[in-house]
Amino acid sequence: MKTYRILLTTLGFISATFLFSCEESSTASLQDVQLCINKAEQGSAAACVEKISGDTSPLAYSLRCSAIFIDQGFGDAASFVDALDSINGGTGCGGSCSSTVAALTSLKFDTADVTTVAGRAANNAAAADAFTQCSQADAKIYTQIASLFQLGTLTSMAAAAAGPGSGPGGTYTDSDIQAVLLDPAVTPTVVGTIVMVTYENTCSDTENASDSTKEYCDQLQGAIDGGADSNAIGTCLLNKLKDPSYSVPPCI
Repeated sequence: MKTYRILLTTLGFISATFLFSCEESSTASLQDVQLCINKAEQGSAAACVEKISGDTSPLAYSLRCSAIFIDQGFGDAASFVDALDSINGGTGCGGSCSSTVAALTSLKFDTADVTTVAGRAANNAAAADAFTQCSQADAKIYTQIASLFQLGTLTSMAAAAAGPGSGPGGTYTDSDIQAVLLDPAVTPTVVGTIVMVTYENTCSDTENASDSTKEYCDQLQGAIDGGADSNAIGTCLLNKLKDPSYSVPPCI
């Protein structure tokens, strides 16, 4: 499967009552966009959502969220699920970094040339746009997914700026990502904002959530407890991801 479908399969069509309540787009327009996205291949999904560019309904955000992932070519649903599950599993940093780092290593946008400044900027911009669109969609999991992708892209682009990775064929390993968590390019203020939005959207009720979501929410909660503003919160999370034993007050 060449295109990313997890968001689409969980989205589906919603009731006509809700569709008619959307002032910006008609029922037919939203359904047309959904059908277009269902058939889209990498690079063609953005055109599907042009007709609803001004629509601020949760469904429109969901569709734009889906379109970004399709255009970025993240098409292997199985590998996506495996990467999320890795939050609960072992870590590739020899036990010295958070297991979330394994997810960040896999969940990233890198369709633009990572060896150039412009390419890395384009990848980061796409990830930031995905987080903006997905965090205003109508499903909590969208925010969690997009936040991991933005963090993964930020750290991967910072690693790429230093050159090829240490893995086979120059791929980036968990240890490579761990090494750049405190890189100036991974701005703590941006990370802190991601933490606050994600926690608010996805962590209010985790009683029936997956183990990976619970662990991610615990990490976000710890970062929020460890900082008074977005910069401090982001700094706390990045330090805890790099070293789970990090406990410099107020980040404990």
